[in-house]
Amino acid sequence: MNKYLSRLIFFILLNFLFSCANQLPPSGGEDDTNPPKLIYIFPEPNSTLVKGNKIIFKFNEYVDRRSFEESFFISPRSAGDYSFDWSGKEVEINFEKKFEPDRTYVMIIGKDFKDQRGGNTLSSPVTIAFSTGSRLDKGTFSGKVFAGNYDRVKVMIYFSKDTTSVFSDPANSQPDYITQVNLDGTYEFTNLPNGKFRLYALTDEDRNNVYDSDLDKIAMLPDDIKLFGDSTSVSELNFIMDLKDKNNYSSSFLNTLSSDSSGLIYSNYNYSGSNFITPEHRFYFYFKNITPDKKEVVENFILSDTSDRKVYKPIFNWINDSLLEVFTQEKLKFNSVISLAIDIKGTGNSRFTGSYNVYEKDKFGKISGDVKRTDPDIPAILTLYSLAKDGPIYTKVISDTTAFEIDDILEGKYILFVFIDNNLNGTFDKGNVNPFKAPENFIIYDKDFEIKGNSIIEKILLEF
Repeated sequence: MNKYLSRLIFFILLNFLFSCANQLPPSGGEDDTNPPKLIYIFPEPNSTLVKGNKIIFKFNEYVDRRSFEESFFISPRSAGDYSFDWSGKEVEINFEKKFEPDRTYVMIIGKDFKDQRGGNTLSSPVTIAFSTGSRLDKGTFSGKVFAGNYDRVKVMIYFSKDTTSVFSDPANSQPDYITQVNLDGTYEFTNLPNGKFRLYALTDEDRNNVYDSDLDKIAMLPDDIKLFGDSTSVSELNFIMDLKDKNNYSSSFLNTLSSDSSGLIYSNYNYSGSNFITPEHRFYFYFKNITPDKKEVVENFILSDTSDRKVYKPIFNWINDSLLEVFTQEKLKFNSVISLAIDIKGTGNSRFTGSYNVYEKDKFGKISGDVKRTDPDIPAILTLYSLAKDGPIYTKVISDTTAFEIDDILEGKYILFVFIDNNLNGTFDKGNVNPFKAPENFIIYDKDFEIKGNSIIEKILLEF
């Protein structure tokens, strides 16, 4: 190889390396704590008569490209595939097919999108609309998903212009519209067309925008939603993803129980702090690696008030051979100290003792109101869920009246949930995805309750 050719190849490689290096973010400087911002968008937000098959975004800083590509959604979904063409801080999204005529598109950048330097993510999804027709669709849906964690929770919509059409199965088809929820579980869809909609809330663990029953949790609404004519806005489309159940004895429930020093008896006793309980507290005991004699447990179980030596008569509910629930028919006295002891002979060190403080009366409040339903012969079941971890749950069955009242509610924040018990089994039927079966009709009251000691919240109206 001659000297001239060698130098030419060297300069070509050098130029290539420098051009690649120019795509990297600059090093040094102050810490970056701000999420990326859009400084240019094509088509412009809310523009009409858009033609073509491409979208362009430009950011104020270098971004994590993979997080953008995983966080970008366009609704309704594109008929063909699309690709990302990056250049520095700019990305061009090219679609295989041109945008459909006379259609409103909504682009969403999800909150997992982050910059490259600081890893700063968005606090809420970014929504941008444009139309290939002369106007933008104006329909809106909004609501909240109640879940324990909102990291990967999405709300998905399947759409049909024809009210008689069968909706796609979310396990096999991606939705027509999709968005992530905000940090507090709220969500909103904008620029929706007239037609019929079926909504799902989903924990999309593998981020593929379809429901995987082995990985994802899903929640449904009791009714499909219609937008026609002037009916362009529907709010309070609320989902409940994680229903805490005081009768949930799953493995996750067992994991909340703490072991005594022997490692044989697990309970809902707090060994590292105070044990304040309500007058209707339920005691749980899990006998790990031993099968206790149930008669022996009953005979050696003592529950008493240390102040007046009153002995309470416990009610024993054996969930299985190893898990025991204990409660009293008579409420525990306010502001008392309760002593509990179990002594199981013949199993080594298997004696449990615990001391509990019952809250004073001033720590409790009350709610009352009415549940109006179309068929008063079908009972409604109302449940007040504490927002505190391991907080209390209060349930009221409303059968022969519309009025309800719950007293002795420990102060704190709560969610009020009520459903119509159509199958009369006392449990909320969440419905089924395939074959589709709607859940029992329910209402999540649109306010978070804050119960204060000695307070009364009255005239709550829940109307089906």
